[in-house]
Amino acid sequence: MNYEVEKAFVEDVEDEEGQVLVGITVNNPGGLIGFKGRNLSSIQLVLSMIIRNKVDESVRILLDVNNYRSEQKVRLEGMIRTLAEKVLQTGTPVSLASMSSYERRICHMIVSTIEGLETESEGEGEERHVVIKKS
Repeated sequence: MNYEVEKAFVEDVEDEEGQVLVGITVNNPGGLIGFKGRNLSSIQLVLSMIIRNKVDESVRILLDVNNYRSEQKVRLEGMIRTLAEKVLQTGTPVSLASMSSYERRICHMIVSTIEGLETESEGEGEERHVVIKKS
């Protein structure tokens, strides 16, 4: 992989003890991000393993390329709030598409702030998804 990094930063993630955000900006980030962020997740895993070996401690790394993760979080939050409102109005549970553990975690956190709703992860492996339902 041959990418010239224009900007990079490392910072602790607020409200998430032990998690570190590593952000980079590159030209043409598509190859690093990949389809639905799959390359980004793989690179994040490798980076986490390298850091774990270097510091001999488990550190949760969140890799963000060209603000993909933060923009993804905003899009996901909007979608979840819309679907949560639908569940509140109809009472019918809504199953979301398969998501990464990072995306599922965001869903659980958002719905936990909405009174009368709860979430549950269902499925295994790449089929794991979130269900929003009335509590």
